[in-house]
Amino acid sequence: MTARGPPTGVDKLSANPYILPDIELENLWRTMEAAIIGLPLAGKSTFFSALTGSGGPAASPLRARGVSVADVGVPDERVERLTGLFRPKKTSLAVVRFKDLQAELSPNGGIGAAAIAELRGADAITLVIRAFEDEAVPHPMKAVDPLRDFNRLLDALLFSDFEVAERRAERLEKEGRRADREYLRLGRIRERLEQGLLLGREFFSPEDERMFAGFGFLSAKPIIVVANTGERAARTNELEEAVLRHGLVLFHIRGLAEMEVSQLPPEEQAEFLADLGVDEPVKNRFLRTVYAQLNLISFLTAGEDEVRAWSIRRDTPAVLAAGKIHSDLERGFIRAEVVEWDRLLAVGGFKEARQSGAMRLEGRAYPVKDGDVLTIRFNV
Repeated sequence: MTARGPPTGVDKLSANPYILPDIELENLWRTMEAAIIGLPLAGKSTFFSALTGSGGPAASPLRARGVSVADVGVPDERVERLTGLFRPKKTSLAVVRFKDLQAELSPNGGIGAAAIAELRGADAITLVIRAFEDEAVPHPMKAVDPLRDFNRLLDALLFSDFEVAERRAERLEKEGRRADREYLRLGRIRERLEQGLLLGREFFSPEDERMFAGFGFLSAKPIIVVANTGERAARTNELEEAVLRHGLVLFHIRGLAEMEVSQLPPEEQAEFLADLGVDEPVKNRFLRTVYAQLNLISFLTAGEDEVRAWSIRRDTPAVLAAGKIHSDLERGFIRAEVVEWDRLLAVGGFKEARQSGAMRLEGRAYPVKDGDVLTIRFNV
């Protein structure tokens, strides 16, 4: 144990020194994860490299078992502006973790066992669909057909979920628990999956969400479909209609070209992006999509030591946002001092915010807003 001062954004009321375990704060909360899968030669790893700005698969302890992992910082002007005000020793962006998975389809139509655990642990799933023509990179099934490939991946997700529901239902039958709510709900789940319908995020009631939290149903997660149109785009009309019909989001990328742009210095990217007909790097555009699908916002902490953005679900209460910074802050939460980032910037600091009335006190249940700057008062 090492005695340290409180983390940035913390005001301790006790006279006792604040004690933290001698570990990095980054290990004290869970990073949002988006898994990326696709059929062979769809451009899945190219897309991953475009997001990370790397020229190839990222080095990772998981690489040996077919997983590349990268934590990607979420660009945030507010962090830059507050850094200019506080001149901290360190700045940190909110992070989304991307996982590039080698997800082979099993003979029975499901997802191979090697990728299932990673997918079930992810917060969102990205399906990369080949939507480009290139004789130098022949499609494994000869003809390029985005709708066919989309349906194959979607069916694999549905089948994998059906297997989980079926196995659990069979176990409940053996235990004589056919009248249990869980068994009855599993019947509805299997019926929906057999119809080729995603479970989606609205299918489960809050009680069901708690009941099935450990199942990790793939088709209940936010799913983003990425159409890789490359240099010569294939027809995507039918794909667009199918994605819309399933209530999913379709994101377009120019594959290899956008990956190459991502590797350039930031000051050189604008001209090449303009040639591609886009205003921002694919990383920025896709992170906004991920944030929207996961219903995420960012709050901030600021001070001389660090200016930092933290990603949380929208309407997270202040006490749980405090726990995002450190578990002790949640356990000993008293109240939060809150000021909007732009008002803090306008008045020139926390002292001025308190004097001007821009700073306000909020309790445990306060739903944290995007762009709030929090100072957590606590006592443990």
